[in-house]
Amino acid sequence: MSESKLFTLYQDHSETLEQSLAINADRLEGYAKTLAEALASGQKLIIVASGFLAGVAATLNNAFLYRLEVERPSLPVVTLDHNYGLAATMSSDGNYEQFFDCQLAAQASVGDHVLILDSSADAALMAALKSAIQLDCNTAVISYADENSWKKENPDLMFPIVSSAPARGVEAVLFLGLVLCEMVEAELFGF
Repeated sequence: MSESKLFTLYQDHSETLEQSLAINADRLEGYAKTLAEALASGQKLIIVASGFLAGVAATLNNAFLYRLEVERPSLPVVTLDHNYGLAATMSSDGNYEQFFDCQLAAQASVGDHVLILDSSADAALMAALKSAIQLDCNTAVISYADENSWKKENPDLMFPIVSSAPARGVEAVLFLGLVLCEMVEAELFGF
């Protein structure tokens, strides 16, 4: 790969992160404060993602559970399971849309926070959002899919990512998630 191609990819990466942070900074700061208060009062964060973003969800889960910068207690965070056997069975039965919905119903409590990471306005993630709303959970979506698809479903917060390529979108979702974790740590532990 030529040096100019690498530089172009780097520029695209930087531009995506800058734009994503610029359009979401105020909401992200407010969400971090609200989430920190909820976690401190015993509520939990449930992260839901599919496809490319399943790995990002696991990374964010680990960051909240362990730490990013300094020693601190684990935070009450779970990521919904990506059980491929269950997904295949539900899909063959025509019930894939309920894949996260049934897990969320088993794990979520009133007042918990559900954070959905999306790349394609996935039907199973849309169903999870509806379920979270019915369970009186607080909802937020970070997505580089069509923002309007999510707005129709009325999440409490929407963090749109403007990206030139799917890889840049994944990078931006990870970036915003890690920034959120750092901000929550700062709120809770004063770092």
